[in-house]
Amino acid sequence: MASQNELFQSSGKTQVHADTGPDDPISLASHRLAVQLTENELLPTRYRRNATSAQKTRKRRRESEIENRFKASVQSWRALIVTMLSKLDSELAWRFINITPKVSAGIARVTDNQDFCDFIDYLILRRDKECCDPDELGGLAHLSLVF
Repeated sequence: MASQNELFQSSGKTQVHADTGPDDPISLASHRLAVQLTENELLPTRYRRNATSAQKTRKRRRESEIENRFKASVQSWRALIVTMLSKLDSELAWRFINITPKVSAGIARVTDNQDFCDFIDYLILRRDKECCDPDELGGLAHLSLVF
């Protein structure tokens, strides 16, 4: 796990620009997390589970409000991912982002898993930093529940 100083210093190891294309890994992960971790009725119709094709093509005012909230959610996840990639080792960060912790044999409790402990340590260090964005903290808390 990185030290506290390493977590709060910007490193040059990951350069990500906001204008990258929709097929880059960060955009895909942001959309996936937004869809996966948002309640079904708060998703745009095209992402809802069990929505009919007629529902998916219908446009309404309420749908545009939902769409705007969804876009804000995707942007929030993107910011969290970019920050995480700049603070952590890339392989570890992607395991956190993809919610795929390394599981060793013989682990009886989630608190025995090294990736889970490292993630909680990262969350605590980011939480204790004064400039940690509330959206980032909420996203990290949400990810910790999924672990």
